[in-house]
Amino acid sequence: MGVRRNWAKDEVCHALALYLVTDFGRFHSHNPDIINLADRLGRTPSAVALKLSNLAALDTSISQKGMANASKMDRQVWDEFLVEPNSVLEAYENQTRPSSPYVSIHRQPQQPQGVTAPAVEFASAGERRVETTQRIGQYFFRKIILTSYRGRCALTGIEDSRLLNASHIVAWKDDPQNRVNPSNGICLNALHDRAFDRHLITFNEDYRMEIAPHVPAVARRELERVETGRLELPSRFLPDQIFLEKHRRKFYEQAT
Repeated sequence: MGVRRNWAKDEVCHALALYLVTDFGRFHSHNPDIINLADRLGRTPSAVALKLSNLAALDTSISQKGMANASKMDRQVWDEFLVEPNSVLEAYENQTRPSSPYVSIHRQPQQPQGVTAPAVEFASAGERRVETTQRIGQYFFRKIILTSYRGRCALTGIEDSRLLNASHIVAWKDDPQNRVNPSNGICLNALHDRAFDRHLITFNEDYRMEIAPHVPAVARRELERVETGRLELPSRFLPDQIFLEKHRRKFYEQAT
């Protein structure tokens, strides 16, 4: 029998990164993403699937629970992610680098293939790195939100990912700490995303859409072409009411 190897912090960061972009029903050893991470970490797919289930025990946003035996390290990584997500973001970046071995997230990772920042002739290496990190963070956030909303617009039910956006409730530029916070996002189609971003629509405490009074009639009719006008809630990571209140404040300021 092999010696049991405890999970290092780096490895838990990798597991949490995968957890956040994986539907609960796919926490099994036949999932190709789990197999890929297991190979990178030198663990079995069953061990990685079990770790994802353990992390689910810490997720207060879902009704179904995992194995309910998350470790102290699991809890530490989860709590740190909600305050400072960089370690988990870097783990995700490492995972998305095709065919690369596991690299400690505490070493400076190379630029991932397919997610590089565009060449900027006079930008310093540090500036390019920031731009790349921002792009990866936005892609990671999109994956989390579309997974949470089952790949459907929360207002219209549109399922074509090409027409869907991961809408920040509090804008990316306004709250760096919560840029990839899953509760700071809603999956919306392109039209409602644009209106939400410009505070032409907002959502009340019951998650019902409100439209600014100054929106012209034709645009209003298009925005109102929804079944109920109430968000279909995600499988996990409900939109945070604190973030929604901040959005509503700007909405009402613009409306006056």
